Amino acid sequence: MKFAPQVAGGFLIAIVFSAGGYYMGNRTAAKSPHGEAGVREGVPARTVREPAAAPVNIQELRSRLDAEKNPLARFKMALQHLEGWVAKSPRDALDWLASQQPSGRRDEVIRLALKQYAETDAKGAADWALQNLTGTDLNNSLISIAEDWAQENGREAAAWFADLPVTQERDAAIENIFFSWGSNEPAAALDFLGPSSPLGDLTPTLRRAALAGWSKTDPEAAVASSLASSRTNRDPAQFANTLANWATMDLEGSSQWLMAKVPAGPERAAAVQELATIFAQQSPDAGVTWLDKVAAGPERDAAASALAAGWARSSPAEAANWAVTQKTIALSDRAISEIAHNYLLRDAAAFQAWRATLPDGRIKSLAGQARAPEVADDNE
Repeated sequence: MKFAPQVAGGFLIAIVFSAGGYYMGNRTAAKSPHGEAGVREGVPARTVREPAAAPVNIQELRSRLDAEKNPLARFKMALQHLEGWVAKSPRDALDWLASQQPSGRRDEVIRLALKQYAETDAKGAADWALQNLTGTDLNNSLISIAEDWAQENGREAAAWFADLPVTQERDAAIENIFFSWGSNEPAAALDFLGPSSPLGDLTPTLRRAALAGWSKTDPEAAVASSLASSRTNRDPAQFANTLANWATMDLEGSSQWLMAKVPAGPERAAAVQELATIFAQQSPDAGVTWLDKVAAGPERDAAASALAAGWARSSPAEAANWAVTQKTIALSDRAISEIAHNYLLRDAAAFQAWRATLPDGRIKSLAGQARAPEVADDNE
């Protein structure tokens, strides 16, 4: 790991997870391994060890830093020796960085130093982060450390984080552990989450994360396992989430598998709504064609409603024109309201013209309830 003298700061982004329908495989990592030769799509790359940095005389370096009174020159000097410093005494280097004036640049260098530290001592790096960071910085650092640790030893990483006090940052890190671990060793990750799981109420969420990771490397095996587990645990949303993670990579293949392998029931009903949402994001026209393969009745109505609501966020006029032509599909009130709301926000004049063409009935009535956001009066 090389530390450049100039490091852009301020681009750390908090990663937020939803237990109900997140597609963890869509996350954007700081450095994607997918472009490297020999790495299969979705499989985390192992850390490539670079030649060891030149040895650093820490006592001499600290003396020189203390003697330098110009803050910019002092920080530049530290960066020039930081890789060797972290290699020899990571906590000393990180403590010095933490003592410097807060800035986006400093925080980014701390993140890089922590990543280097975690390559040889993930537990030590995580422990330092917990003692010295808060908020978004802690959240992102723990996620990075946990994900890399899980690639090397998922069980060790999961056990260590499971012993920490419950916090939002700890839980986000554990989700990443199980996503990463599940992509490499799904059986071991899921076994950890068995009846004696030490993670209590978080276990269903982590099972979804492990299955989501698995779906990126062996999707058919992952969805088949998730289907069986969902039936056992009476959790159709788990199966739907696993299939959705496959769908983000292969929408056609996942939708064909669903229709061929899963009979009508709560699992398929939940899954078709997830697929409809992804069709809305990737190709609404293909989604309309796909609806013909969904069983007529409540299942198709729910899928069509999810498709229409998602479609309205990007192309409300097209979604609106499609909605009013449906004769055998009963769109939900929520879907119609989503269409009207987004259409009004996008082009109020076109929305009003469209509404005026509607015959009296439920769609026109719901569209009439759409309201533009109120604009504050500057004179108030």
